Amino acid sequence: MHLLLIAKNWPEPNSTAAGRRTLSLLDLLAQAGYQIHIASAAEPTPFQAPLETLGYSSHRIAINSSSFDDWLVTLKPDLVIFDRFVTEEQFGWRINKLLPHATTILDTSDLHCLRLAREKAFKQNSAIDLNNETAVREVSSILRCDLTLMISKVEIELLINHFSVPPQQLYYLPFLITESDTIQSKPYQQREHLVVFGGFKHSPNKDAVHWLKQSLWPELKKHLPKQVELHIYGAYADHAINQLHNPSERFFIKGRAKNALDSMNNYRVNLAPLRFGAGQKGKILDGWLSGTPTITTPIGAEAMAEADELGYWPSNEPVEFSKQVSQAYLDIEHWQDLQQRGQKILDNQFHLNLHANAFKQCLATITADTNNHRQPLFLRQLIWQNQLRASEYMSRWIELKNRISNEQ
Repeated sequence: MHLLLIAKNWPEPNSTAAGRRTLSLLDLLAQAGYQIHIASAAEPTPFQAPLETLGYSSHRIAINSSSFDDWLVTLKPDLVIFDRFVTEEQFGWRINKLLPHATTILDTSDLHCLRLAREKAFKQNSAIDLNNETAVREVSSILRCDLTLMISKVEIELLINHFSVPPQQLYYLPFLITESDTIQSKPYQQREHLVVFGGFKHSPNKDAVHWLKQSLWPELKKHLPKQVELHIYGAYADHAINQLHNPSERFFIKGRAKNALDSMNNYRVNLAPLRFGAGQKGKILDGWLSGTPTITTPIGAEAMAEADELGYWPSNEPVEFSKQVSQAYLDIEHWQDLQQRGQKILDNQFHLNLHANAFKQCLATITADTNNHRQPLFLRQLIWQNQLRASEYMSRWIELKNRISNEQ
């Protein structure tokens, strides 16, 4: 069986949680017997995963080009996965037209419309508007696909209760970890300083660092020894982020980490001060994997763990947040308790063995009789009938325009 993943960007597992999520999903599907093909229109980067070494075939494709159609028919995948709703918009209609019986899956990583609505509401100090333009596009994409993988139960409930998405089109599959993902954790005494991780293409991470500089770090310094430093790692930092680097204030922008877990293992406490966002948070998962107690906010904890599991009540208040960080930093017994709680959360919620067999069975059932799976999905039939065909016609228009331009 052939599986085609169409990716917006080539996966970078050391740069983004989404990149790591993509590879763990592909590993799981390879174990299920699929021959993996990854295609993207993005330019290669020096930080992308070595796909060929991992046993996967990689392909460069073009957007708004019928060359994709010819290649698709030759490959003839049984299963197609889109890693963003925008890739489904660009290529989904072509797959539906040329390979109507292929099973299609959307992997969301997080619900973009929710993340953007929260960001807008936060910045404008207004109510959250879920019925935004992105929601129309994203939910339409979800309805067009046979199955959508969600990493947040909160977002599943939102899609079902607010957007009326049929439950059988949604599947909860969180970040997946195995024993090999954890590392030998350094003890409390061999660690020092605070750390923050997060790629800067992601606006919640940029906001978190600015909030740290303006409000949290000045408060934190009141509660911590004077030698404690704050180190911030993340790929793709822009000028505004790099300008925050200030050694005299013990505030360090460190850039890209070669290995997130190895770097995090040197620090005593991991911070995830997110004020908006969605989905699960790779930076918190990395904290638990490296045995580094993590302090976060309510948004950071969402879809990761409840307060009674974390061992503290996540807070957006700088004073309370700082007290929680200082307690984790200075109290070795509390530090060890938080570390043990993190390991327990990993074992009870994110271990591969908890999810692999059920997901493989679900996928096998759908692919064995895709028409039977689709038959009760009236909204899917409706949306493909009327198609909201703007995506197709816009693509065709761009292709024709490019062809004429080349001929001239």
